[in-house]
Amino acid sequence: MSKLLPFEFLSVENAVSLIESRGSVLNLMNECGFFLCQRGTIDVCIDDKTYLMQEGSIYYYMPSTYVSILKSSPDLEGILMKCNVDFVMPLTQHLVDSGHYFALRENPCIQLSDRQRSAIESLADLLRTHRANVTVGGPNPNVEFLHRELILSLAQSLFYEIMFVYSSNQPANVQAHTSRDSVFQKFLTSLFRNFKQEREVNFYANELSLTPRYFSSIIKERSGHSALQWIVQMVISSAKQELASTDKSIKEISQEFNFPTQSFFGKYFKQYVGLSPKAFRKQKHLGTLPQDDVED
Repeated sequence: MSKLLPFEFLSVENAVSLIESRGSVLNLMNECGFFLCQRGTIDVCIDDKTYLMQEGSIYYYMPSTYVSILKSSPDLEGILMKCNVDFVMPLTQHLVDSGHYFALRENPCIQLSDRQRSAIESLADLLRTHRANVTVGGPNPNVEFLHRELILSLAQSLFYEIMFVYSSNQPANVQAHTSRDSVFQKFLTSLFRNFKQEREVNFYANELSLTPRYFSSIIKERSGHSALQWIVQMVISSAKQELASTDKSIKEISQEFNFPTQSFFGKYFKQYVGLSPKAFRKQKHLGTLPQDDVED
């Protein structure tokens, strides 16, 4: 993933070759993305469910998705993009409720209408064109900054378009399939609502009247990651977004996320990011990591 941008386009041929050579790929917690099939066909097995993708099919993969390619046609072509979940997660919180988030995990492949396909292809083509022309350290820093903001805005628009398409294709009332699915869905609902105030697994387990150990085992089984990993991912992704895109002070952000002190927030953030909030903010704004940063 580029240090400058939180996403990249991948070669379909290389991706298929990589997956076929390994037999399968486990998408990491910090990645998500989509594949739009523009030509040919591909049979994929996603979390033990098999899908035939053909021209006009789109597959949106969530973090921790297990993918196996059963076969693909020689003429396969398409758009393959992966994103850092730190970029996508804050957008998801505002656009997708937990029920539709769950439905998206359960139904990742859909067939697009001609209009839907055209809209996604147009945005992706425009984004790729600007992405290919990124420059770093040019003579005009203001132009470089504006170009980066334009690219991020286009990436957001593409994500919004994809979420709009999926929401339009999902049933109005999304229901969990099993009791364990229901636990996972209710956890996401509570997490989206409470993550800025509650970071302890016990809180979410108690809400569902489950022991922390049993609750954690269900979340691990249904998503591939522990409840604590989900909590940390949500907190860190949102904190990064606040640091990178707002003028709030670090103290204000620490208070917003219910940390007892700014120092405690700084230690928590650095534990999972490897940088203090101050260093992370400077890195995002300047594109380089300052050497004189001090612990927040």
